[in-house]
Amino acid sequence: MKALNTIKIFTLVGALLSQSVFAELSNMKASVTIAYKGGLFSSEPSAEIKKEAVEQARLVAWKKYVSKMSGATKDMYLSRQDMFLDNLSDYVVEVIILDDELDKKAKKYSVVVRASIDESAIASVLRSTSAAGSQNTGDGSYFSFVFVTREVDNQRSFQDKKTNITKSESVASSETKVAISGNNISESSDESSFSKSTTGGSVERKADKITYIVASSQDINVAMSNILSTAGFEIVEYDDVVSECGGTEREVIMEEFSVSDDMSRETRKGAINGNRECEVPLFAAGTLDIGLSDIDPVSGNKRVYVSARAQVWNLEKRLPKKVASVGPVQYSGLGPDAKVAMRNALNLAAEKAANEIVAILNSKGIR
Repeated sequence: MKALNTIKIFTLVGALLSQSVFAELSNMKASVTIAYKGGLFSSEPSAEIKKEAVEQARLVAWKKYVSKMSGATKDMYLSRQDMFLDNLSDYVVEVIILDDELDKKAKKYSVVVRASIDESAIASVLRSTSAAGSQNTGDGSYFSFVFVTREVDNQRSFQDKKTNITKSESVASSETKVAISGNNISESSDESSFSKSTTGGSVERKADKITYIVASSQDINVAMSNILSTAGFEIVEYDDVVSECGGTEREVIMEEFSVSDDMSRETRKGAINGNRECEVPLFAAGTLDIGLSDIDPVSGNKRVYVSARAQVWNLEKRLPKKVASVGPVQYSGLGPDAKVAMRNALNLAAEKAANEIVAILNSKGIR
């Protein structure tokens, strides 16, 4: 395809642009080829044909985006699919033509586009139309959570332990021959020996031992609380639960997450009992692991990856039920320096994890 000298912006929804300057956009590439009929005085496609090609590319980009949705989010989307497709330009807010090609002989027009998809608008619609999101303020379930950020403090690696075994065997044999000639009898014997060896062994591998520096982050709490409360859940500070009803202190949970990906049985039981005593039916815990920074090859900014994982328990019955699990999934943040990139990555990971939790709970009718 020939590259266009200038990038042509086909469509841009102005009303949404002013609201989406700081929105979370996801870019998807898509390509489409359509056949056309030449006019009486021209063999080139009309403006309407080119417009149709771009609209088809918009739809292809949207379908690619939907294919990458998590299972719970996709289930929610499919139940409202017609609503999204009927208003697709509200969610695919910008389509930029990157390349196009015209095959006059075959009468085919091809176009490659980059489509910008407003993820925050999609999440807002899914939340507001869910069972929890359609409730009146104050009617949702109480929800408390403990999330900690972690950076690797020490990583101890172990060499593979190899065990070699060699088994050797020696075998000797003899053969006696008897010869008779007239009245004479003579004997002779032949002796021979050979050895055999068998080799084998095993390799034992030991997982790296990792310890973390952990910290609670107000930014994470704010980001997750915004998503969960908008979805219709009533957020209760975990520290308030412990103060009023007892349970495991936040610092104890953080200490255990510094050496493990899970809480001990006693620690989790204490946290669950405290929430139950305060009549909080939903409790979540998880980690956001900060990776090393590098340089984003596109923007040249610093880039930091954060891996998020979370678990949610429903405490309404005697035995707590795990009703949602997220991750580990990775998200990246960009910034002029590593600190800004890390903060952006943490906020994004917290929002994504919270949205996934909401999607799973809504798919199960938990409100």
